[in-house]
Amino acid sequence: MPRPDVQILVCTNDRGADAERASCARRGGLDLYHRLKDGVRARALRDRVLVTRTGCLRHCSRGPVVCRWPDNEWHGLVEPADADALLDAVANGSPWTGRPMPDGPWE
Repeated sequence: MPRPDVQILVCTNDRGADAERASCARRGGLDLYHRLKDGVRARALRDRVLVTRTGCLRHCSRGPVVCRWPDNEWHGLVEPADADALLDAVANGSPWTGRPMPDGPWE
């Protein structure tokens, strides 16, 4: 397998139902991860794009959080329905302008 051009990190951290703070898994992070994985396969991008589940990316109030490397693109409040638009941007080699993460303090 060749080295991928792009890695999409998807927070799927789950603090559990009793946690005070929200977590990306409870906000759809796992569904988003699966939609991205399925989209990569459907578009035959497996040699170019690696989708990876992560633990906490430290923006819990803006979850689910996605980070696209090597572009250092951060997106928050990403929904599973956004997967196609994100992958279209990746396939075209362009930035995804949907749901950008605002500059601000890390949580």
